[in-house]
Amino acid sequence: MISSTVEDYLKAMLKMEDMKQRASTSTVARHLAVADATVTDMLRKLQKAGLLEYKPYYGATLTLEGRRVAVEILRRHRLIELFLHEVMGYGWDQVHDEAEKLEHVVSDFFVERLDVLLGHPTKDPHGEVIPDAEGYREADDDVCLMDSELGEYAVRRVSNDDPDFLAYLQKERLVPGAVISLLDRAPFQGPLKLQIKGNSDPIYIGIEAAKNIHVSSTEPQRQARVTRSSKSSTSAQRKPNERQVSSALAKVVPASRRTKVPTEEGKSS
Repeated sequence: MISSTVEDYLKAMLKMEDMKQRASTSTVARHLAVADATVTDMLRKLQKAGLLEYKPYYGATLTLEGRRVAVEILRRHRLIELFLHEVMGYGWDQVHDEAEKLEHVVSDFFVERLDVLLGHPTKDPHGEVIPDAEGYREADDDVCLMDSELGEYAVRRVSNDDPDFLAYLQKERLVPGAVISLLDRAPFQGPLKLQIKGNSDPIYIGIEAAKNIHVSSTEPQRQARVTRSSKSSTSAQRKPNERQVSSALAKVVPASRRTKVPTEEGKSS
């Protein structure tokens, strides 16, 4: 049985992969608030268990089994967060710490009942994708606010679970679903000037805050450009299997031009 500590490590590494961060010893240590030496020892143990590949001074990457476990615990965490928020009345800045405790003790049956109760949701209170029961996650086509051009956007998700940060965003109404206009960007890594729809006065947010807010354009032409760019730079989450590939080829390649595959006896099939 996998311990809660191992689950925390695997989930942290999955999140770092999603954020395109290298899972070095120091990065994992900062993420989990533990000592570097503790992380090094655990990464070696997880490698022996077949849950990750670890190279000293380079970092670690999840194996297929390690990723499967990480996605499963991530699904538990985000379903619990949504349950606490929508059913129990927790604030979105309160759900993370509670879910961190519950995700390790609830049963698989409980998680699936939550999924049914909540209507098979696809997003948690922060707008993050909830993996389905098979472990699939739809790729987000949003962009980081920090990297966005001036224009109008809808807030899609927030990737920082710090309670104080979430409480600040709630106060400013910078939550998933909010429509905002990026009006100006100060030079030399200065703050961003935003106008939130429904607010009378603009607000200013810093670079670090903007890095954790992800948006999609409300302007059709710009959104089409963003979507095409996102799809070309990320691989598909669901890859076709061999049967699907063969079926597709059969529709477009004439039978006379199909390559015959040798069998084990040397005959053509």
